[in-house]
Amino acid sequence: MVGGSQSASESPWIFGDRVRMPSKPEWGVGTLTRVTRSQIKGESCWSLTVRFPNAGIKTLNTSVAVLERVDQTTDDGAGEAAVVIAKAHMAADDELFGPMAKKNVDAVMTDLPEPCRDPFRSLAARVELTLDLYRFAATGRLLVDWAVAQTGLDDPLSQFNRQELETYFGRWSMERDRHLAKLVHEARQKGEPVDKLMAKGPSEARTAAVRIRF
Repeated sequence: MVGGSQSASESPWIFGDRVRMPSKPEWGVGTLTRVTRSQIKGESCWSLTVRFPNAGIKTLNTSVAVLERVDQTTDDGAGEAAVVIAKAHMAADDELFGPMAKKNVDAVMTDLPEPCRDPFRSLAARVELTLDLYRFAATGRLLVDWAVAQTGLDDPLSQFNRQELETYFGRWSMERDRHLAKLVHEARQKGEPVDKLMAKGPSEARTAAVRIRF
């Protein structure tokens, strides 16, 4: 992962690099089209122009944007989730491996991002990260954005139909709600201040935290 200010004489980025933004996985894996030296508050950094498949062209500054370079030699940058889905697609008609592959896809499609579950992060940090997941919804472009973030596929509709995505999103959102409610319950038991974070969150999240009891 590369981010923050750069002081090297040559850019660590080159034309054609494939990158993703961990904070915006729904943008997909983009291609670097331009690199120029920049300066923010006296610090040398880089201005990167990236063409993302699901967000178009973005100009990002390394002083504030954190980008992750995708290794072009492994899985075409698709990531572990996409590999699981591809294997399941190939094994779909196999009586022995088909059901097992389907279970693996179910797990991928309903799993929450690892940072939300990381026990080494504070409860407040995990609450904040989980609240950010409420930016997705089961309708329109937001559903596709969720599927891109969840699978690592630039075009999840090439592997799933919309009804399948809606079903998976329903199961995933239930897990998201349950996880948030559990975090809030644990934080309050330990006297950690999360109420201000929750107050800034969407009403759907606040409702989930109240509705689900532990």
